[in-house]
Amino acid sequence: MKVRNNLAQITKKSLCEAINLDMMSRLARDVFSEYDLHERTGFPSTVPITSQLAAHHIVNDAIAENRFLHLAERLILLDREGYMGRRYPVPGLAEIVKQIRVEGYVWDEEAELFMEDPRVRRTPNWGRLLDDDEFRFALLRLDVANNSKMVQTHGDSAMRGALEDLRQIVSRCVEFRAGRIWQWEGDGALAGFLFGSRVMSAVLAGMAVLHELFLYDRLHNRLGEPLRIRAAVHTGSFRYHSDPEMLVKQEIVQETEEIESRLTPVGSLVITPAVAPSLDRVILERFRPVQHFAESRLLAYEVRMEGT
Repeated sequence: MKVRNNLAQITKKSLCEAINLDMMSRLARDVFSEYDLHERTGFPSTVPITSQLAAHHIVNDAIAENRFLHLAERLILLDREGYMGRRYPVPGLAEIVKQIRVEGYVWDEEAELFMEDPRVRRTPNWGRLLDDDEFRFALLRLDVANNSKMVQTHGDSAMRGALEDLRQIVSRCVEFRAGRIWQWEGDGALAGFLFGSRVMSAVLAGMAVLHELFLYDRLHNRLGEPLRIRAAVHTGSFRYHSDPEMLVKQEIVQETEEIESRLTPVGSLVITPAVAPSLDRVILERFRPVQHFAESRLLAYEVRMEGT
């Protein structure tokens, strides 16, 4: 996030007026995990540090390390909840939030985080993740079945048009549920979900893609045969990287691709045993065991005409 000088100065002033030096140190450790004011300022431990100097370094370091949003979020929670039963009103907080909104972020009450305003931007890291940040993600992987054969049958131009239609469908379904497309490779895509009900969002996005393709094949598809996909949702610990090549080398991504390519029936969305416990019952009941791979405990969802 771009932090303008006026926003930085307001935040420094708010820190000084809201909390003492000890609380600044606590807050900084929440933002950076490890933070030593004397080490950061270069002063010996025997030399006192003023609140103004501490606030100056904390805010500047947060900006330099792309953690300003984390700092602003901690200030909001401090203002709302206090600390150990004591209230800490943060003066100037409304103006800080206002200026963050100008930069294209909105406050998500459910997650208690600043998120990208989708009307302004949609970046792969949601505008806040750093390389090597590790969280539990949900992944959606999908691929077009029999793509090479369809290219031979219909030609490159026709297939490019169909794949572009698919790209728009997938992007719409994923981004509507706060997911991000991380990779488009030929006829396949990889999407990540992190915030909110990430597993449910990934599954609903995959289901929505199947629903939209069902209508697309009957109303808009000019190929003369259905554009059928395989899709899989998996979840687990994942380390974010801005480099797509680093993303796809991770074990959880390779597991998801293996499930999609080898174990997913054409025209279906498959979920793994790690995904199923996170789903609402009404959604889970729409999935059925994958018959050909019963030992895998995979569950599949597909869209069919009634009676077929």
